Amino acid sequence: MLQSKIIKDPLYGFVEFSGHKEIGLKALLDSSYLQRLRRVHQLGFSDFVFPSATHSRFSHSIGVYHIAKRMLSLVEPDKVKGDWTKEGQACLAAALLHDVGHGMFSHAFEKAMTLFFDRNPELEKTKQKLKQAVNHEEVSKNIINSEEISEILFKSSGNDSGFVKKVTDFIAKKDESCIYTSIVSSQLDADRLDYAKRDPYFAGLSFGGVDLDWIIRNFNVEKNKESRFFCMNSKAYVSLEQFTVNLFQLYPTIYLHKKTRGMEYLFSVLMSKVMELIYQGSAEKCGISKKHPLVKFFDNPENLKIGSQLDDALFWGSLHSFADSDERDISRIARAMLRRKIPPHIDVWKMTENIASADQRFEKLTANQRTSAVNAICKNVCEDIKKDKDVWQDSFYYDTYDRPIYKPKMIMGGHPQQINVKNGGNILDIAQVSPLVASAATFNIHRIYYDEQLSDISRIEKKISDDIRRSTNLIEEYVNI
Repeated sequence: MLQSKIIKDPLYGFVEFSGHKEIGLKALLDSSYLQRLRRVHQLGFSDFVFPSATHSRFSHSIGVYHIAKRMLSLVEPDKVKGDWTKEGQACLAAALLHDVGHGMFSHAFEKAMTLFFDRNPELEKTKQKLKQAVNHEEVSKNIINSEEISEILFKSSGNDSGFVKKVTDFIAKKDESCIYTSIVSSQLDADRLDYAKRDPYFAGLSFGGVDLDWIIRNFNVEKNKESRFFCMNSKAYVSLEQFTVNLFQLYPTIYLHKKTRGMEYLFSVLMSKVMELIYQGSAEKCGISKKHPLVKFFDNPENLKIGSQLDDALFWGSLHSFADSDERDISRIARAMLRRKIPPHIDVWKMTENIASADQRFEKLTANQRTSAVNAICKNVCEDIKKDKDVWQDSFYYDTYDRPIYKPKMIMGGHPQQINVKNGGNILDIAQVSPLVASAATFNIHRIYYDEQLSDISRIEKKISDDIRRSTNLIEEYVNI
């Protein structure tokens, strides 16, 4: 009798583990490292803007597994009852484990440690292990090779000694020409297909209409001399176009929302200051004891069991202790986070657009030319101001991010790392078929967050405004008119 285990999911109805190989992989869900992902929010601080966006990386990982399994059924159609090849089984394991190394609040924790090292450059060499311990890709690899996870993988693969390496290689994209790698990590992978549906659903947004069933139904597995890859006929490629556009729109709407990034900034500053006191041997000034997991982690960053204690729940449980800290800045920031007092910011992009709109030369530019020019001006202005010691203060934080709609590879004949469309007798990159994707649209942010206690920021605002005006006067240097 075929074994089967089912998990309910609000997006897919249910996620099924069937057959002894998949049941073996399901054991990963009970491991301490996967269970920890229940306590790490998929969207970090986004619930401060979208209250229902509290879903976890655990539920996302299960969703990625489900989609990976559907994609895998096209690669190994004769194995759909669960009797996957070793590569197929490793692909599914990688889908479950792809996020296992993320720290508390995911990328925000990495940013916090970057800020800590920026403020303490003398530790760059002596604390390399600490730096590696917040790199989620490096941590994922170490966790998968840990005794607990590797033993589960070893048993589920029928005692295959090379199975663990297969899993880590898929996650690390060691072979970009491999179709199994593309299921785990590519521009149309199971990860993106899941969060493009899951994130807007839990945020309560009206868009996010990725037609997953139609996409998978219209996928074909093609091959050339180098590799096999997923491809779609041009008659159905609009669903892929819709996917790239919807994913792109999630960045300004959710991921790069000014309030969310403001909370990430508060968290990063707070954690960097806490780490500085721990480094100085004064953890008690933060309001925590020397036995606190953060102190243990700082002293022994290679210990995965200690590192796994650092989740969102630990931070929120410690926040009241930070609020009672003897260190004024730590206490103040912690209290601000408890009350959702998000720091103000200067939107350099908006300032640039407002000033540029008064210049008639900008009216002649296409949307892409205008975006490119404004982006270049913002970068130059912000980088110059950061170097101006008369204006720039330690409490300022320059937040910038560039997100293109798609990264074209333009490989004729198809490739696993691009979105492939069959047009006539040719297989092309979607950017060669879709005018919308080929538009090279980008979303950019250039914001300077500052301490709310600063009563006078007129100097930096004037400096920014003056620099923008000088730059717009030299618009020809940024774009051909």
